[in-house]
Amino acid sequence: MARTANRIFLGVLAVLLSASLCVAQSAAPASPAAPATAADSVKGHGIMPVELTKSLDSKKLKEGDPVTGRIAADLRMKDGTAIPRGSKVTGHVTEAKARSKGDPQSALGIVFDKISLPGGKDLAIKGELQAVAPNPNAGTQDTGIPARMPSAGEGTGAGTSMPPPPSTPTSQQTGRPLLNAQSKGVIGIHNLQLGENSVLISTGKNVSLDSGTQMMVQVEVE
Repeated sequence: MARTANRIFLGVLAVLLSASLCVAQSAAPASPAAPATAADSVKGHGIMPVELTKSLDSKKLKEGDPVTGRIAADLRMKDGTAIPRGSKVTGHVTEAKARSKGDPQSALGIVFDKISLPGGKDLAIKGELQAVAPNPNAGTQDTGIPARMPSAGEGTGAGTSMPPPPSTPTSQQTGRPLLNAQSKGVIGIHNLQLGENSVLISTGKNVSLDSGTQMMVQVEVE
């Protein structure tokens, strides 16, 4: 029953996310004299679910190091381009530091740069973190089916150990929070919060994310 429910919710989420990602940025008609802006080159935008495929530790990383993940739902672009679930998404570290005597916080900044499409093509993107939650399948047999359910929960602040709000759905197998396009901030990870510019901040010694960590990424297709 748990696997069936997860498949149903994943299907619903895939539809919602596909609709979100397919919406091209609209602009009001401009006068002939209006200058071009950066937004004019954006082909589309939306929210993309990503799972890390390799653990990250701000103590061991440096700016520019690669970050890899996989897309957790089937998506389709406005032009009809299909982005199947499991597609590789690649990014890089923008900031990485451990807590020190001169700095009371550790930090880890992440942005995503491209999606690897079927046929060997790459899609350039600008992807920043909107929400982060722990691997919902950690400690259980991985079925290969990402668990996704609707969520409107907000992230908990740094230094707290409160469980996810009652309105935040959780995995039926592990009780861990599940993300969707409405999720924001850090949910279900102790002593971690999402700051500005897609940077995760902690008062702990380092920022550590396990393989399988859930992320909702705000994406602009370039």
